[in-house]
Amino acid sequence: MIVKEIEYSDKYNLCRLNISGEIFYISYDLFNDLKISKDDEIDFDTYKLILDENSYNRAKNYTLSRISYANKTTFEVRKILKDKGYDSDVIDRVIDFLVSYQLIDDSEFVRAYISDKSSINGWPKNKIKYKLKLKGIPDYMIEDNLDIIDDDVEYEKAMYFAKLKARDDFSFQNKNKVYRHLASKGFDYDIIGRVIGDLFS
Repeated sequence: MIVKEIEYSDKYNLCRLNISGEIFYISYDLFNDLKISKDDEIDFDTYKLILDENSYNRAKNYTLSRISYANKTTFEVRKILKDKGYDSDVIDRVIDFLVSYQLIDDSEFVRAYISDKSSINGWPKNKIKYKLKLKGIPDYMIEDNLDIIDDDVEYEKAMYFAKLKARDDFSFQNKNKVYRHLASKGFDYDIIGRVIGDLFS
């Protein structure tokens, strides 16, 4: 395996190597440590180091491009990289890098997600909790932050949807329909009970 070409990639801030027709990206630190020159013959151990570093850098840059469009949880980043075929060691290195530069922060993600989905989308607590579980957020982190949603706010949201569904029909039959409608949206049964009691009194 011969080093045919060495370039410096300003785009990725990495060193670009052409080794026997294959392209690899490694850090400047590793490049300097290996003391590689053009036309050098690479032994297997050096090739393995370059291969591992290349995999890490490609995974890192791919992840950076993905999280630039939307914030991701640690679980989501792991899944993205696993689906791309990266091994666990590379994934762990990428996660460590992202966390160290505060590019992913599950606690901050949860707080922002709850605030946005509650105030902008009008989602109830249970729906938010369910969606966060799908994003791999642990229960304790969800429960610790759901308290930012006031019960009175939940009540107002539930009452809004209940009135839309009721359409001024306060019959017993429609009462059951409204109850099921609020339950399907994910409102707590205590909130539903208060709303139904007030609306159909």
